[in-house]
Amino acid sequence: MGTLQADIQENQREIEKHHRDLFALYMELATSIASIEEHASIGYAQEQYKQYTIALQKWEQAKDAYAQVHHYIEQMQDRSRKVKEITADIKALDRPKRDLFAKFGVIAYEAYGSPLLSPESKETCKPFFEEHHKKTKYLEERLEKHVGLMGKEVLKLKITSARSKLLPLLVKAGRALCEKGYEKDLPLTQHPQLSQQLNELRVKEASLQEELQLHQGAIARLRSEEVPSTKVRLDQYAQAMKREEKSYQQATYNYGKTLYTTLPDSVHSDLVGQNAISLMDQITLHRSRIRKLEQDIQNLQNMIKVQELEAQIELENQKIDHLHTQIETCNHQIDQVQSSIARKRAQIATLMPEQEVGEDG
Repeated sequence: MGTLQADIQENQREIEKHHRDLFALYMELATSIASIEEHASIGYAQEQYKQYTIALQKWEQAKDAYAQVHHYIEQMQDRSRKVKEITADIKALDRPKRDLFAKFGVIAYEAYGSPLLSPESKETCKPFFEEHHKKTKYLEERLEKHVGLMGKEVLKLKITSARSKLLPLLVKAGRALCEKGYEKDLPLTQHPQLSQQLNELRVKEASLQEELQLHQGAIARLRSEEVPSTKVRLDQYAQAMKREEKSYQQATYNYGKTLYTTLPDSVHSDLVGQNAISLMDQITLHRSRIRKLEQDIQNLQNMIKVQELEAQIELENQKIDHLHTQIETCNHQIDQVQSSIARKRAQIATLMPEQEVGEDG
């Protein structure tokens, strides 16, 4: 019986596969003939065709609504990603700019207090260098005049400490000079490459800033068009699209199946096209195969039923044999009881007193 059940399940799987193929073939038949129906009616399954066109339109509208919101979200995500990337690229320029500003600051510091530095540049550097320059110069002058070893060591430490604090001032001064365009006034004879490096950084940063503003402007425009709970609406549109797609598939299936059952066997390819004829032939083959499999399943189920009935008959025969055995046992017991009764009667007879004989007897 287990083998028969396995055969039934295998046939059922085959039938399910054929039904899936039939569903697809009915839909393909529907779309094939619908392309003809758009231009000239063939006169068959008109109501189903109408339902098909309505379902198709609703599905297209649902897809468009979903696509619009999805495209909006993609644009926002893409623009936001670009903004982050460009911002990171601009941030990455800080290190080379800082190094370059420091180099301009060194040149300006070395020229500070000399005629090599223009008045404008000197005025720009003054907030950064004036106090430090005076303090360092004072310490250096004291060091030259000091004679005590211990005092000299202390002054050297103070000069070293003062110089260690110079770097951030150099960066700030170099930045201030470059922002005003005064770096051109610095004595750069020994460092001609610095101006070129600064120009390259400026061009690169300007390009990144321009691109950044472009994307930020696009984000602002998109946000002005944003609808409340965009992602929630996207989920809603996705669900609606799936529902309309399912309705469309069902309507298409119904249209194709009705076409197959209503079109006459003599239908010509001139009316429905050669593709439709081929699809109908394939549908016929699948339907025939399904009927054959269903008949096979029925036969297998009948065989299982026969086996079940035969098993029941065998059990009932065993029950009859058991009852016969019980009958024989009962008959034997009856015989024993009857023999016991006979013996008791005989015993009673022996125990009864003999009747007295009459005197005249």
